[in-house]
Amino acid sequence: MNRFDIIVVGGGHAGVEASLASSRMGASTLLITIDNDSIGWMPCNPAIGGPGKAQIVREIDALGGAMALNTDETLTQIKLLNTSHGPAVWSLRAQCDKWKYSLGMKKRVEEAPNLHLRQGIVSRLIVQNDRIKGVEVADGSKFFADAVVLTTGTYLRGRIYISTWSMEAGRWSEPPSISLSEQIKELGFKMSRFNTGTTPRIDKRTVDLSKFKIEPGDFVPLHFSFWNVPKIYDNQIPSYIGWTNEKTVEVTRKYLNLSPSVMGIMVRIGPRTCPSMEEKVRWFPDRTRHQFFLEQEGFDTNEMYMQGMYMSMPYDMQLEVLKTVPGLENVEIIRPAYVIDYDYIIPTQLNMNYETKLIEGLFIAGQPNGTTGYDEAAGQGLLAGINAALKVKGKEPFILKRSDAYLGVMSDDLINKELYEPYRITPSHCEYRLILREDNADLRLTRRGYEIGVVEEWKMKKVEEKEYLINEVKELIAKLSLNPNKEILDKLKQIGVSDISKPMLVADMLKRQDFTKDKLKKLDDKFKKYPDEVLEEIEVELKYAGYIAREKSAVKEFVQYENFMIPEDIDYSSVPSLSKEGRERLNTIRPRSLGQTLRITGIRPSDVQMLILYLKKREGGNSNG
Repeated sequence: MNRFDIIVVGGGHAGVEASLASSRMGASTLLITIDNDSIGWMPCNPAIGGPGKAQIVREIDALGGAMALNTDETLTQIKLLNTSHGPAVWSLRAQCDKWKYSLGMKKRVEEAPNLHLRQGIVSRLIVQNDRIKGVEVADGSKFFADAVVLTTGTYLRGRIYISTWSMEAGRWSEPPSISLSEQIKELGFKMSRFNTGTTPRIDKRTVDLSKFKIEPGDFVPLHFSFWNVPKIYDNQIPSYIGWTNEKTVEVTRKYLNLSPSVMGIMVRIGPRTCPSMEEKVRWFPDRTRHQFFLEQEGFDTNEMYMQGMYMSMPYDMQLEVLKTVPGLENVEIIRPAYVIDYDYIIPTQLNMNYETKLIEGLFIAGQPNGTTGYDEAAGQGLLAGINAALKVKGKEPFILKRSDAYLGVMSDDLINKELYEPYRITPSHCEYRLILREDNADLRLTRRGYEIGVVEEWKMKKVEEKEYLINEVKELIAKLSLNPNKEILDKLKQIGVSDISKPMLVADMLKRQDFTKDKLKKLDDKFKKYPDEVLEEIEVELKYAGYIAREKSAVKEFVQYENFMIPEDIDYSSVPSLSKEGRERLNTIRPRSLGQTLRITGIRPSDVQMLILYLKKREGGNSNG
């Protein structure tokens, strides 16, 4: 069989979600990957979630994706971060057993209906008249499809460096895609180059862990997936926190000239949020204390990942740097750190559905769009897989706006804004983060996913049940009043809540900072039957009602701009008085709305004014907004 509806190239986090999404939607899908035994592999830190990323993962889950479910099944530690701040930035983070995680994803791929798996290296795209037709594999095999999703990770002309030594590779020991990268450039795509790195893996048995601060997981009911019941994971593996010192910095500085980026033999632009030790010393010359984490990579291994200790100097020098840290005097490196640079396709050449503007039917997701992180890749893969399936079915694309989801924020940023470094989502990217919390992703997105066929019916029913319970509790607390009699005052005192001087509705009590869902259950047994997630949803809405109302008001204004549509056939060379840069940006990105225009890098306020005047004149004085 060599004919499919959709072909997905690459079996990493983007490729897995893309292929599972399109197959769930009934599209015959082929997943081609270099190594069937490394599907969903975690070549860097085996961690899922964190600020911004957790919101992405739970949105993937709400839309039927696999990442959250697989994380729950394979995690070695789980924590809820930022609990000292408001719920807008609460974020789950889990460490996973990297081997079990990969096996779990492979099992999902192998068992998915409509999904076929093939090991191979895609060497070329088959393109006719600017339309994708299929792919050619290095062994000469050809496969045909109406849509192709490229999720090639760091494989496009990837090259690994440890100081002056280097080798062509997509990641360690796996060959890169040289010819595919060259063809993409020949097709007319603008490309650039980023780098990313990894840390040494060390032998736990050679570390004196007593000299590090222990960082345990949270032993309270938690879960990543909405489709699982929260539970306490009692077999968690702790992490450990350490710090560099003056000697660490001194030794690193001694070998700075052996860093490949300093020597100029590779591109220097990498993720700013994950600087290497060499970069920390260069960027912060007066600082000697840098934090790092020791994180075990699985239940059945002694390998530990050194989060925060990225390096690219020679192996012996890496070892010398590590041994300056108390507790690592006898450390042994199992795998040396390295850095890799690779080609990426400048993502302003995509439409909001992740289809390229140059080649119809070609979709791109993950690191070839200039992003970094498993979570971001998986989110793009999910959206690309959904839209590829809708494309072959002749249906309208599935587009999430910035006001809909973190996934919408990420998509909008990639298509409209210039990348100066590999893109990584954080809560600071999101204007409406109190509305777009990780806890309500199912309420926001699952129905929309069900309507397009990417979410199973049983998941939709579970969300409907949650909605019913939320409304039931809301009605109950809006009627239930607490009177300041002795019995109530005694109960309030027992649970640590300050007195009330007049009758107060439970709904108003929940607005108070000293009254929580847990205290509500202690106060009145009738609330014990409701899941914590239901009560927490209501508590957050009530406590932050004013802020939420303000964000919803801002969203209404945002939507007005989004609904001011720009005709597809507009010729920007005919729009008078546009700046040269503005005209170039508009011709490149071709925004679909005034809202999108406002967010394009390089567009001036005067450009927007000229565009509005032109559109009103074109429409006879009436805009279509």
